[in-house]
Amino acid sequence: MTTVRTRESGQLEAEILRILRTQEAPLSAREIRAAVVGRQPAYTTVMTALGRLEKKGEVVRAAESPRKVRFRAAHSGDEHASRTMLSALEESGDREAALLRFAGHLTDEDAELLREAIRPRRRGKAG
Repeated sequence: MTTVRTRESGQLEAEILRILRTQEAPLSAREIRAAVVGRQPAYTTVMTALGRLEKKGEVVRAAESPRKVRFRAAHSGDEHASRTMLSALEESGDREAALLRFAGHLTDEDAELLREAIRPRRRGKAG
């Protein structure tokens, strides 16, 4: 018997991370399943995806008891984006070229924000 995929590979994991990153408190697998947009996956499918995300270090399991397990994102969306960009730079064969290509896609506002972030801060007296 073959099953028909309703999502692309990795799409459910991405959806689970999106759900967890929008919540303050950890969620149960049932709560996560109910929050999935579109067709709800089977409970066991959600648990499998959560297990994979836990192995990748993306999800943290918080057990109140053996039967009451909740999950939270290990990193905020901002932290994840930052880690992804740094990882891509490290994997690039030419870090400078990758940075220049990335910078070429920044808006003026993004570029100014980065300039402010890396500009040395003057402490104490001006002058």
